[in-house]
Amino acid sequence: MKRKGAVSLALILACGLTAAGQSKKAYELIYEDVQILKQQLLRLEEKWNSASAELAALTLQVRDLQSLLKLLQTDQAGLKQGIQSLPAMNQVVLDRLETISRQLARLTEDIIASRPPSPPPEESAETPETGARPPDAQGAAIPDRDTAAETIPDPSTSTQAPKEIYDMAYADYLRGNYSLAIDSFNIYREQFPSSPLADNALYWIGECLFSQRKFEEAIEQFNLLLFDYPQGDKVPAAYLKKGLSYLELGKKEEALSVFKLLITKYPSEDETRIAQQKIKEILEDHEGHQQP
Repeated sequence: MKRKGAVSLALILACGLTAAGQSKKAYELIYEDVQILKQQLLRLEEKWNSASAELAALTLQVRDLQSLLKLLQTDQAGLKQGIQSLPAMNQVVLDRLETISRQLARLTEDIIASRPPSPPPEESAETPETGARPPDAQGAAIPDRDTAAETIPDPSTSTQAPKEIYDMAYADYLRGNYSLAIDSFNIYREQFPSSPLADNALYWIGECLFSQRKFEEAIEQFNLLLFDYPQGDKVPAAYLKKGLSYLELGKKEEALSVFKLLITKYPSEDETRIAQQKIKEILEDHEGHQQP
């Protein structure tokens, strides 16, 4: 009996040890699973953060593309308006040329009328010397070649240097004679379209219109400059004044797009620093309006 009791006790102890071992092994497996899940969670967080950063960068790129698209649409509209205004510009030039021609004709008539009459030739029975010119029907002597050369030259054959005409137009701008300066710069561009100063003349036409607060028309001129002379030295200034014109019209979004394009294309120009300051002022004003 004692032997049987000892065997039973041994069996009970063996079962208890086996159960304890199995419980310990299950706990270790659960702990390992928890550690694996933690590592997977950390990797998922890293991927989420990376995806969030990429999403933010893509959002900024989309905004930039939208701004560029809006600017391109604005430039296209301005170009269309500029092309439509070409006949009117040509008519202005023609009217100006006609006015100048009439003024020159009147001036020529006044000079001829104020010239003193030539004394009548002395009567003589002798035959006039060879080469002498007979008087005309009214008794006045017909002018010789030297006298005829003193008359007012035809404007179409004028030898005035292009730089002199440009300087006269620019002087009118400095004196505040904006309408006269616009007409003169247009005539300069019509007569000397291949001149190195042709793009400058177009720019100063825009400046005259800006000074007259004709901002829509000024934008048209600056668009013509940007389209016809994309490599000209007045391009940065044209972008800046175009943006300022939009700003004067209250079109802040268009102004921001033009200023940003100027900064992107010409980061080292003086106009870029002004554009950066204007962008800062626009954004600060916008934030001020948003605050309660």
